[in-house]
Amino acid sequence: MTADIILLLIIIAGALVLFVGGWLRVDLVGLLVLSTLALTGLVSAPEALAGFSSPAVVTVWALFILSAGLTRTGIAHQIGQPLQRFARGSEVTLMVVLMVSASLLSALINTVTVAAILLPSTMELARRSGRPPSRLLLPLALGCLLGGPFTGISTPPNILVTDAVRNAGLEPFAIFDFTPITAAIVVVGIAFMVVLGRHLLPTNRAAVTAGGSDAIGASYQLDTHIFTTRIPSVSPLDGRTIAESRLGSALHLTVLALERKGVLLLAPRPDELLQGGDTLIVHGSPDHLKRYHASQHLQVASSEVVRERVRQVVEMAVSRVAEGSPLIGKTLAESGLRREHGVHVLKLQGADERDIGDLRRHRLAAGDQLLLQGEQVRLEALSRGNLLSELQVVAEADRRSLAGDRAELLPIRVPPGSVLVERDLVESRLGNAFGLTVIGLIRGELMMFMPSPHETVKPDDLLILQGSPRDLEVLEGLQDLAIVEQSSAQLAELESQQIGVTEVLLSPRTTLAGKTLADLLFRERYGISVLAVWRKGKAHRSQLQDLPLQFGDALLVYGQRGKLEALSRDPDFLVLDEAAARAPRLEKAKISVVIMVGVILSAIFGLLPISIAALTGATLMVLFGCLNMEEAYRAIEWKVVFLIAAMLPLGAAIENSGAAQLGATALVTAVGDLGPRWVVAALFTVTVLGTQIIPTAALVVLMAPVALSAAESLGISPHLLMMTVAISASSSFASPLSHPAHLLVMGPGGYRFVDYLKVGVPITILALLVSVVLLPILWPPY
Repeated sequence: MTADIILLLIIIAGALVLFVGGWLRVDLVGLLVLSTLALTGLVSAPEALAGFSSPAVVTVWALFILSAGLTRTGIAHQIGQPLQRFARGSEVTLMVVLMVSASLLSALINTVTVAAILLPSTMELARRSGRPPSRLLLPLALGCLLGGPFTGISTPPNILVTDAVRNAGLEPFAIFDFTPITAAIVVVGIAFMVVLGRHLLPTNRAAVTAGGSDAIGASYQLDTHIFTTRIPSVSPLDGRTIAESRLGSALHLTVLALERKGVLLLAPRPDELLQGGDTLIVHGSPDHLKRYHASQHLQVASSEVVRERVRQVVEMAVSRVAEGSPLIGKTLAESGLRREHGVHVLKLQGADERDIGDLRRHRLAAGDQLLLQGEQVRLEALSRGNLLSELQVVAEADRRSLAGDRAELLPIRVPPGSVLVERDLVESRLGNAFGLTVIGLIRGELMMFMPSPHETVKPDDLLILQGSPRDLEVLEGLQDLAIVEQSSAQLAELESQQIGVTEVLLSPRTTLAGKTLADLLFRERYGISVLAVWRKGKAHRSQLQDLPLQFGDALLVYGQRGKLEALSRDPDFLVLDEAAARAPRLEKAKISVVIMVGVILSAIFGLLPISIAALTGATLMVLFGCLNMEEAYRAIEWKVVFLIAAMLPLGAAIENSGAAQLGATALVTAVGDLGPRWVVAALFTVTVLGTQIIPTAALVVLMAPVALSAAESLGISPHLLMMTVAISASSSFASPLSHPAHLLVMGPGGYRFVDYLKVGVPITILALLVSVVLLPILWPPY
């Protein structure tokens, strides 16, 4: 053993320790290896830098951009949508469909990207089929890994092996040379999962969130605040819009999704009409709904005598805000008209005679016309002040024409046990939530007109409400709602390529601090819902509309990604997850498909080297607007690119130092006399064990020279052993640490390390057996 070989083995051992220990990033370890090889003279300067211009490296980063183009234009999501039609199938059907789909997609798109694309669809499939996600997510990850080596461009090991064969002066593998053996392994792997593997999967284990929107959901404890309710077939809410249902203003609930006849509508608009039988997935406090359910909080009391008595005492009058009035610039709440003067504003018009819709937030101006209601003595006292111009009393016959149906009087009894008992009139939210105004209160022999907003409601009080009977019907409809089930849906299931969730912060330059969401008309302005506000380590969910915003607040927002994207451009806000706020470019979908198909066909028919075809395709993706350059740069997994580029010179060092020949000699000595199948088995075993601790790209670089030297020493086909290296490097099934696709499903599926071992080890052994049997047939050794 020469000094160069000893030095090389020390470098490899040091890299191995760093890879296993995880103290440094793998790409930094690769750069350390590259620097050490160059400084020690094991490779020349051109050899050290050759990896960065290698066709394999160019192909890898170009394919990342191509995959991002398919995702950004919505094609990737559309591919996963057909899975939902199998929701009513058996577990075996779901498993087969998932694994076949993931395997085929992995032939065209990066394996991790495929897992990320199908993860939300699989979670939705689990929810609709009533199965725990743990029964489907590990088969999804295994399907991605099994089908990864389908083509010469689908995984880095295949690209690197093909490049190594070409550099050795041999005929490189064609794009579909990997397909037969991969197809056989996929079939065997799926058959194992159907027959035996599914019995090894965990069941009914609670999932924990791992990242992305699920990590946000865990922070805000959304799992305890997302639940399902159903509108009865006969309900006053039937035919009302979501806004008219008062679910938000009365119960502080946000409708995240609406399911009707098996079709799920995410983030429905406030003007979406409700129908009897609709199932609503809502976010908020279940206690608010429970307080209203199955209780008669208000009982209609048909008392014409009470109505007539009120009409005799209470009058209506029209007046305008006088020039120089102290009311100018104040809201109605600040004006004190109800609190200090005992009169109620029924209607408000601007100086231009146009109705003011939002009475609570309008600031009075000179010339504003007010329709007032109150006792005669109160109105007369008000007319003598300098607040308003001369009042004009409205004749009884004209009251309805001016006030509309909101002038109707509704005597309502408050029974014992009502949610309103021992709350003052402000806390009852009859006005803010339902648009009903308490103009009178009868308690025994006592009758109060225009009671104070802070008057406490007692059992058996008779409230004289003024407003529309339709608003009262809404309250009755809310009493019929019940929690059907605490939703098991993860937040990721309530997302799609069009709908997303993210956090936004107030920017340092914001002018919004101190203002409420109601002041900003946030929902109307941005078209998205605020689910919660994170402040000082606590999530606030109730009465968010009236919560003044502060620096440091984080808003959890939900809605169309296009609206989130518009919010991200507002200088008052900082969107924390830019990916969630990007709407897909659906208009570019066909272009991205044509580009990807062109790249594949060019490689199949040998029109262009795959590196040039992929590079051209990536360029066209940007040129035609499927994604921009910033998105292209973000799509590239630079850690993988630098790791491959930095480790490629290691192959040259292994060859130059004679270490490849030494390794080949050891392999030949151990199993060379037993025949090619034993060589395949030994090479497969060593490589697949290495994948558990060494990044696959680095491992291929290590094993490729050994395989080529062993083939030369034994006089067998180098293509046989190089194909063995490629397939075994992609057979990382038995550890969650061996591939990012495993890590992606670990949290949502609630998997433990042992779950991967129980399922992954048998599949790895089966892949070994299939390779030993078929590879010498597909690639004859002699």
